[in-house]
Amino acid sequence: MHFSILDSEESKNIAVVHKTNQGYSGKDLWKLKQERPELFGVAPAAQNGKPAPPGFEQLREMPGWMYHRDKALYFQQESGLLYCRDSSTNELYELHQGEDYSGTLTVRGDAATVAAKGQASRNVIINDLHRAASSMKLDFSHHDSPAAMFAVYDATGCSNDQAEAAAKGLHMQLLPRLASYRGRWQNDRLEGALAEAIEHLRTEIAPESGIALAVALLLGGRLTMAATGGAVCMIFGQVGQSDGNVDNLEVVGSETTEPKTHCAVLEDSHLGALLTVNSVRSSGLSAARMRALARSHTMGDRPRAGCVSLLEEAQKAGAQPPLVAAAVRFSWSRNQTVKKQRTDPSNLTKVRCRHLLLRYVGCQAPLGDRRKKPTRSSGDAELQILRILPEVAHGGAAAFTKKCKELSECDTAMKSGDLAGDLGWLDKDPAKNRKVPAAVVRAAFLLAVGQVSDLVSSERGIHLILRTA
Repeated sequence: MHFSILDSEESKNIAVVHKTNQGYSGKDLWKLKQERPELFGVAPAAQNGKPAPPGFEQLREMPGWMYHRDKALYFQQESGLLYCRDSSTNELYELHQGEDYSGTLTVRGDAATVAAKGQASRNVIINDLHRAASSMKLDFSHHDSPAAMFAVYDATGCSNDQAEAAAKGLHMQLLPRLASYRGRWQNDRLEGALAEAIEHLRTEIAPESGIALAVALLLGGRLTMAATGGAVCMIFGQVGQSDGNVDNLEVVGSETTEPKTHCAVLEDSHLGALLTVNSVRSSGLSAARMRALARSHTMGDRPRAGCVSLLEEAQKAGAQPPLVAAAVRFSWSRNQTVKKQRTDPSNLTKVRCRHLLLRYVGCQAPLGDRRKKPTRSSGDAELQILRILPEVAHGGAAAFTKKCKELSECDTAMKSGDLAGDLGWLDKDPAKNRKVPAAVVRAAFLLAVGQVSDLVSSERGIHLILRTA
């Protein structure tokens, strides 16, 4: 049923307001406020129903209903529920308020790439879609939290410009679609919106060749996956669960341009997700092996290390660059309070950490640095740190001290004893840590005391961080 909002009511409001300026006494204004409270910014009391929130006006043409013009919401007085109008069907549907699952589920993702000469695949990680939607002036409150998007874009078979346009454009296509319907989203609607955004992007930037990508859209406890062009998105579980139902869910893009999609309801047995491109998937590595490589590091909250490990083995198996992979870590907790106190940056003002640094070609050197310029690439620096990571992660402070003195290319490595690599106390305010890269500070504030970080890239090089206090 279609309910239109008549202009006559607004015209009447204007006429009454004009009359209030024509010498009416205070007593008449008082009466007017009782009879027409919406003219004074007061919500009218609902008759034979629940009181309306502020800003709603009575609809004479829809008895029992009120309307908020700015928010485009309808209020049903009998039930006290809010409704929206579907622009495609002109029907009213109930407004859904998104639920916050961040007390149970937290996520963190990272990625790694291997470039070829003149070609580089891309990755995009948006950790907070609510904030991203807000920056686009979109209402996203009807979607659950946490809300994030992880994607990889294959530059093989397309130009760098097309890969870059795809990386910049997908979320711009997707977020308005997710914001347009403010009711409860069913799984098939999520799959359709993601597929529609990918298809629209393809027609804009690569109508003939298509685009190869893998996407994972997290909204609360659901993960909607999509893939095209041989790319893959897969979920993996904890060690020892590879024979169950946890490790058999994956979406593989076909050679056609039509996206393959699937929406999965996550459980606490799910450890993470892996996204990569066709060159890695077709290198000869089995799905089980790819999951194992990602799992080995992701379970220690080091998804980037898992990606670097996967791409290294894929190249050994014959995969040719450009390559890209992204991994996502799902952290589950029934009692998030303890973990939040330990790791949430909002509960910390200062942390102390040590780091190990390997520089690469093109990175910035500290002012006055007289060291020999590095000849390794950033990828080689990552691989070198990856090889010592197990020893450092499990060997405690002594192992960190040993490797820091042996390998680190930072002057802090020359400090004595367990102070080797010490960066001192880092403040939560980035402006107070001028000598320490912002990426290092952000990573340090996410660590527990005694925890070793993931591979961290900054303008100074590749870092490995140990939080000491």
